[in-house]
Amino acid sequence: MIKKIRIIGEIAVVTATAAFHPLRQLKQLTVELDNLQFEGTVLFDLLAVNGLAENRFASMKFSERKFDRSSFALESEVNPSIKDEQDTIAKQDQTFLLGSVLSSEEVKKFTH
Repeated sequence: MIKKIRIIGEIAVVTATAAFHPLRQLKQLTVELDNLQFEGTVLFDLLAVNGLAENRFASMKFSERKFDRSSFALESEVNPSIKDEQDTIAKQDQTFLLGSVLSSEEVKKFTH
């Protein structure tokens, strides 16, 4: 099962699902990150909603209980260990993959 928020050091990895698009639910996410007393960079994995496109990953700073929207950026250079872990988690969750925007062919390529 996909965990929506994973804290890895000073990075919060937030994973989109078919039912949860984090960039459209920043208020809810702000409450959750604040409850975790998190401050740092939030890395959004948008595989479920953007597929394997260049805009799969994006980031935004979170501090003082809010997102700094001016810091929003697409991320082409994601830490390889974070990307590999995100890929592994996604590959193990067939329901997540079926609910994503990935075509059957893309799912097959992604999981093999």
